[in-house]
Amino acid sequence: GIEGKVLSIGSSDDRDGEGRHYRDYFLSASEYVTSEVSAGFGADLVLDVQSMPEIEDEGFQAVFCSGVLEHILDFYAAIQEIQRILSPGGVLLLGLPFRQGIHHAPTDYWRFTEYGIRHMLKNRFEILDFAKIGKTEPDFPVAYWCKAKRVS
Repeated sequence: GIEGKVLSIGSSDDRDGEGRHYRDYFLSASEYVTSEVSAGFGADLVLDVQSMPEIEDEGFQAVFCSGVLEHILDFYAAIQEIQRILSPGGVLLLGLPFRQGIHHAPTDYWRFTEYGIRHMLKNRFEILDFAKIGKTEPDFPVAYWCKAKRVS
Protein backbone atom coordinates (compact mmCIF):
# COMPACT_ATOMS: atom_id res chain seq x y z
CA GLY A 1 0.00 0.00 0.00
CA ILE A 2 0.83 3.67 -0.13
CA GLU A 3 2.72 4.86 2.94
CA GLY A 4 3.53 8.29 4.36
CA LYS A 5 1.52 11.47 3.89
CA VAL A 6 -1.08 11.42 1.09
CA LEU A 7 -2.67 14.51 -0.46
CA SER A 8 -5.97 13.97 -2.24
CA ILE A 9 -6.52 16.77 -4.76
CA GLY A 10 -10.09 17.63 -5.78
CA SER A 11 -11.50 15.43 -3.05
CA SER A 12 -15.04 16.81 -2.97
CA ASP A 13 -16.68 14.75 -0.20
CA ASP A 14 -14.09 11.96 -0.67
CA ARG A 15 -16.76 9.46 -1.78
CA ASP A 16 -15.78 6.96 -4.46
CA GLY A 17 -19.21 6.52 -6.07
CA GLU A 18 -19.60 3.05 -4.57
CA GLY A 19 -20.50 4.08 -1.03
CA ARG A 20 -16.95 4.11 0.29
CA HIS A 21 -14.45 6.89 0.90
CA TYR A 22 -11.19 7.18 -1.02
CA ARG A 23 -9.31 7.42 2.29
CA ASP A 24 -10.33 3.76 2.82
CA TYR A 25 -7.91 2.83 0.02
CA PHE A 26 -4.95 4.35 1.88
CA LEU A 27 -4.94 2.35 5.11
CA SER A 28 -1.09 2.27 5.25
CA ALA A 29 -0.81 6.07 4.98
CA SER A 30 0.40 7.93 8.05
CA GLU A 31 -1.82 10.88 7.09
CA TYR A 32 -4.54 11.46 4.47
CA VAL A 33 -5.27 15.10 3.64
CA THR A 34 -8.22 16.13 1.46
CA SER A 35 -8.31 19.30 -0.64
CA GLU A 36 -10.68 21.19 -2.88
CA VAL A 37 -10.44 24.36 -4.98
CA SER A 38 -13.09 26.17 -2.93
CA ALA A 39 -14.62 26.01 0.53
CA GLY A 40 -17.89 24.24 1.19
CA PHE A 41 -16.83 20.65 0.53
CA GLY A 42 -15.55 19.89 4.02
CA ALA A 43 -12.02 19.28 2.72
CA ASP A 44 -9.01 19.73 4.99
CA LEU A 45 -7.40 22.30 2.66
CA VAL A 46 -8.60 24.82 0.08
CA LEU A 47 -6.00 25.02 -2.69
CA ASP A 48 -5.49 25.46 -6.42
CA VAL A 49 -3.40 22.60 -7.83
CA GLN A 50 -1.86 25.02 -10.37
CA SER A 51 -0.16 26.91 -7.51
CA MET A 52 0.09 25.50 -4.00
CA PRO A 53 2.47 27.79 -2.06
CA GLU A 54 0.85 26.62 1.18
CA ILE A 55 2.31 23.15 0.58
CA GLU A 56 6.02 22.73 1.35
CA ASP A 57 8.46 21.25 -1.17
CA GLU A 58 8.56 17.45 -0.94
CA GLY A 59 5.90 17.53 1.81
CA PHE A 60 3.98 14.45 0.67
CA GLN A 61 4.89 10.88 -0.22
CA ALA A 62 1.83 10.40 -2.44
CA VAL A 63 -0.68 12.50 -4.37
CA PHE A 64 -4.08 11.15 -5.43
CA CYS A 65 -5.52 13.23 -8.29
CA SER A 66 -8.44 11.77 -10.20
CA GLY A 67 -10.98 13.64 -12.29
CA VAL A 68 -9.25 16.96 -11.70
CA LEU A 69 -6.87 17.94 -14.49
CA GLU A 70 -9.61 18.12 -17.12
CA HIS A 71 -10.95 21.07 -15.09
CA ILE A 72 -7.61 22.90 -14.82
CA LEU A 73 -6.67 25.53 -17.41
CA ASP A 74 -2.92 24.94 -17.01
CA PHE A 75 -2.53 21.22 -16.35
CA TYR A 76 1.23 21.46 -16.96
CA ALA A 77 1.49 23.90 -14.02
CA ALA A 78 -0.53 21.42 -11.96
CA ILE A 79 1.83 18.54 -12.83
CA GLN A 80 4.82 20.74 -12.00
CA GLU A 81 3.31 21.63 -8.61
CA ILE A 82 2.50 17.98 -7.88
CA GLN A 83 6.11 17.09 -8.71
CA ARG A 84 7.33 19.86 -6.38
CA ILE A 85 5.28 18.74 -3.37
CA LEU A 86 6.12 15.04 -3.80
CA SER A 87 9.19 13.67 -2.07
CA PRO A 88 11.77 11.98 -4.33
CA GLY A 89 10.34 8.59 -5.26
CA GLY A 90 6.89 9.81 -4.21
CA VAL A 91 3.88 8.30 -5.95
CA LEU A 92 1.33 10.05 -8.16
CA LEU A 93 -2.00 8.28 -8.65
CA LEU A 94 -3.63 10.01 -11.61
CA GLY A 95 -7.03 9.44 -13.22
CA LEU A 96 -7.86 11.25 -16.45
CA PRO A 97 -10.82 11.10 -18.86
CA PHE A 98 -10.64 10.29 -22.55
CA ARG A 99 -14.18 9.38 -23.64
CA GLN A 100 -16.30 10.87 -20.89
CA GLY A 101 -19.33 13.14 -21.06
CA ILE A 102 -19.10 16.81 -20.23
CA HIS A 103 -19.37 17.33 -16.49
CA HIS A 104 -19.07 20.31 -14.12
CA ALA A 105 -19.67 22.65 -17.08
CA PRO A 106 -18.48 25.21 -17.95
CA THR A 107 -15.15 24.20 -16.36
CA ASP A 108 -14.64 20.94 -18.26
CA TYR A 109 -11.78 21.84 -20.59
CA TRP A 110 -9.75 18.78 -21.65
CA ARG A 111 -9.65 15.10 -22.57
CA PHE A 112 -6.39 13.15 -22.50
CA THR A 113 -4.94 10.44 -24.73
CA GLU A 114 -2.47 7.83 -23.49
CA TYR A 115 0.26 9.57 -25.48
CA GLY A 116 -0.60 13.00 -24.10
CA ILE A 117 -0.42 11.66 -20.54
CA ARG A 118 2.91 9.97 -21.17
CA HIS A 119 4.26 13.20 -22.68
CA MET A 120 2.93 15.32 -19.79
CA LEU A 121 4.71 13.10 -17.23
CA LYS A 122 7.93 12.68 -19.27
CA ASN A 123 11.17 13.71 -17.51
CA ARG A 124 9.26 14.22 -14.23
CA PHE A 125 7.79 10.81 -13.47
CA GLU A 126 8.47 7.15 -14.18
CA ILE A 127 5.23 5.40 -15.09
CA LEU A 128 4.85 2.28 -12.95
CA ASP A 129 1.38 1.22 -14.09
CA PHE A 130 -0.92 2.45 -16.84
CA ALA A 131 -4.46 1.15 -17.34
CA LYS A 132 -7.30 1.81 -19.76
CA ILE A 133 -10.67 2.02 -17.97
CA GLY A 134 -13.93 1.12 -19.71
CA LYS A 135 -12.53 -0.63 -22.77
CA THR A 136 -15.83 -1.45 -24.49
CA GLU A 137 -14.31 -0.34 -27.79
CA PRO A 138 -10.67 -1.08 -28.73
CA ASP A 139 -8.39 1.94 -28.33
CA PHE A 140 -11.33 4.05 -27.11
CA PRO A 141 -11.38 3.81 -23.28
CA VAL A 142 -13.52 5.98 -21.05
CA ALA A 143 -10.52 6.99 -18.95
CA TYR A 144 -6.94 6.23 -18.02
CA TRP A 145 -5.47 5.36 -14.66
CA CYS A 146 -1.78 5.95 -14.08
CA LYS A 147 0.57 5.22 -11.19
CA ALA A 148 3.86 7.07 -11.49
CA LYS A 149 6.92 7.77 -9.37
CA ARG A 150 8.64 11.15 -9.11
CA VAL A 151 12.13 10.87 -10.61
CA SER A 152 13.46 14.44 -10.61
